Formats: sequence, structure tokens, C-alpha cells
Amino acid sequence: MSHRALAFTAANLLEKLRLLPAANAYIVSFSGGADSTALLHAMTTVESQLENPLSAVHVNHGLHEDADLWQSRCETFCRQLGVELTCLRVAPGNQSGKGLEAEARHLRYEAITALLNPGDSLLTAHHADDQAETLLLNLMRGSGVDGLAGMPESRPLGEGFLQRPLLDFQNHALKNYLEKNKIDWTEDPSNRYLNHDRNFVRHEILPLMEKRWPEVGKRLLLTRKAMSGARHLLENLADGYLRKAQIHPLVIRLSADLQDDIELLKLVIRRWIKQTDRHSIPAYRLETFCGQLQRAGTDNNISISWDGCVLRFYRQHLWLQTGAEVLPCSLKTWPAGATRLELGRDSGYLQLTAKNANADGRRTKLERAITTGSRSVLEERVIQQGGHHKNLKKLLQAAGIPPWLRDSIPLCTIDGELLAVGDWCFNDQFAAWLRENATQLSWHPQHPMLQLIHAQIHLEKH
Repeated sequence: MSHRALAFTAANLLEKLRLLPAANAYIVSFSGGADSTALLHAMTTVESQLENPLSAVHVNHGLHEDADLWQSRCETFCRQLGVELTCLRVAPGNQSGKGLEAEARHLRYEAITALLNPGDSLLTAHHADDQAETLLLNLMRGSGVDGLAGMPESRPLGEGFLQRPLLDFQNHALKNYLEKNKIDWTEDPSNRYLNHDRNFVRHEILPLMEKRWPEVGKRLLLTRKAMSGARHLLENLADGYLRKAQIHPLVIRLSADLQDDIELLKLVIRRWIKQTDRHSIPAYRLETFCGQLQRAGTDNNISISWDGCVLRFYRQHLWLQTGAEVLPCSLKTWPAGATRLELGRDSGYLQLTAKNANADGRRTKLERAITTGSRSVLEERVIQQGGHHKNLKKLLQAAGIPPWLRDSIPLCTIDGELLAVGDWCFNDQFAAWLRENATQLSWHPQHPMLQLIHAQIHLEKH
């Protein structure tokens, strides 16, 4: 980045865009303020040289009495430019507890992300002054290298990208462009409210620092550039460990060197979570979790949760849950004569098939009805194998199934007797019936975690 003032022109914008990953279409996030107005107008000037469709999106948060008026002005401006505008409405209510401003931002990005087709680029008008403010705000939050590296110029967003082509331009350069082209814009009065942290930094902190350290914004951006380089090196280091440790996008194997080096472990976990496109884990929670890991035995079940995610440790593996808990296997009756039974959304289904393609299909059908369900709803706790009664809990432990997934394993019972655990453990009588009828019982789980468990069990058996 050049550290002299860079004039904002359509030609300079085009140069910045060509340095970013190529997009199939450009969608400008358009609020009607000075920054996004300058971006959208300049984009219309270079649209023919980009040879990609251009459109805009406006999000009406309904938080100000003039919100509908601002939307109307955006619609008028886009008509004058000949740009297609999509208007979206969101209704932030501070239900997340993170503040109205943060919730509005989350809902805005969530709504816009749904519009993106593969390869589309959402262009936002974040500029150099925003970057300096972000750096200070992240410093006050106790952020590490990631936070001090500031906003990236391009990152994945849904099926497309979020791109910020104005990060090398200062706010006054954008306003100079508008004044030169005699373009009006809308001022949101909330941008002056000092109860918002960003506004306080913008109107109070940075001007004060500027008096003491002229061009403080450029100085902060030098720090941002240094931190970006450091982040790149650390990401490469973490990626190297993840390539060796990751056995599934949501499961990694903990090596001794990771567990012994808490700073390296935190680095790898943060990078891993970032790759899942989920909210980063708060620093104090990660510190607590890693401290517990260092004191844990190999069989300890440790977990920590944040923002709808859960990170768990079990038997030298870390498991990341990014959505709802895996559902338990439903209580069902598998009627006589049926060859397939649906178990529920996550547990999938059970299937009886003939081992020999030419076998009589009637032999694969159940002769009596079977009850299926999870261990939490069925009373059977032992299975007879080789003349011995084996404990269900120990069988599930031996199979390496984490405790929070065990209720999703289908159990088959008849007359109070446990016939099968999944499709790998059968009692003597049921195993004999399967052999005599050249029939195979197979379980087809639908949840990715259950699919991983199922594959690992069968890999170990063979």
C-alpha cells in the first residue's frame, strides 16, 4: 500500500478491483451514505471494462424514522444510474444480547448472503479510515494477530465473496470524488452518536491522537500491514498441523506436540474454527478449554460452548459441533415383512439386503416385528455373544463412540432382548439368522458425525 494520499478515481478503483479475485457478478452494498455512493457511481463508470453484471442491494433496518425515505433515495439514485437495486428489510431487536448495532450488522450480512450466487462478489465501501478504526477497536477488545490484521480485502461469503476495494482510499478522497461529480448523499445522524464505540473512536479518539501524532491513520495501517504478514505466516503454520491432524472437517486428532504447547494448540483451534466460517471462540473460553486439556486424561470428556457452537475433547480428538445437537434415534417398530426402516433425520435408516443378488428376496424379510430406538428409551443393556452377556455401555466405549453421540446409535430389540447395536454387533441368535438367510443388516446414518463414526467402526473391523 502506498502511504501517500491516494486520490479516488474510477481508474484507481478499476486497478484495485483487478487485484482482487475475479467475480462472476458485482453487487454493491448501498446504504446511500457518502462511501457507498462513491463506490456505486464509480462502478458504473468502469462496468463496461469489467465485463461483469453490476447491481446493488440496500438493507432497510427500520431503526430510524427516515429509513423508508433513505430507501426511496437509494431507489431514485439507482434508477438514474441504470443500476438494478434489490431492497431488503430486516428487523433487529437486540435479541442476541450483543447490542442493536451488532445484531443489525449480522442480519444485514445474513440477508445479503442469501442473494449471492457462486462466484458473485459483494462489494462494500469500507475505506482506510474504517480500517484504522477497526484496528483500534480490536486492540481495545484484546484481539490477537487476527484482529490487529484488520479487515481483509477479500474473504469468502456464502457461495461468493465479500470484497473491499476501497481500503487504500481515505474518507475525504471519496467525498472529494462526490463533490467533483456534484453527487449528493444521505447522512445518517446515528453516525454522530458517541454511545457507539466506532463513532467514539472516529470523532473523539482519532482526532485527539492526530494532534499528537500527525497522520496517525497511516501509522496504524503500517501496524495492520505488519500484522497481516504475521497472520499469513501463522495461518501457514496452523494449516500444516491441520493437514496432518484433520480426519474430518469437524474432527481433528490431537498429537502430543499440540497438547503440550498451549499457544500452538490455540493457534490451530482458532484457524480450524475460522475455516468452518463460524464465530470465533472468545479468547477467555479458549484459554480455559486448553488449560483443561493439558490436565485431562485420555478418556476425559471436556467441552466448551459459544454462539451455538460446542468444542469437545474425547479420546485425543477434538470435535466441533456447529449446529443443533445430533438427534437421538427415534423409537420405532420395524414390522414383520419389511426390509427397510426409517430412523429419523440424523440416524438415517436400517436396511436388510440379500448378500447374493440371485437369492430369494423373501428370505431377507423379518419374520417378526422388531423394536428399534436409542439406549435412552430402551431398557436392554446387555447383548449375548459367544455365550456371554456383554454390557452395552462397554461395547459403545470399545467402539470409540463419543458419549454425546451414543443415543443416536440404533438398537434393535425383540421381546426384551437386544439383537443388534448398529450394524456391527449382533447377538448370537440374530447373527445366526443373518447367516442362514445370506442376509446383511446395514445402517445408513445421515448426519456427517454419525457417518464418520460408522465408517471408522467398519474400517477397524476389516
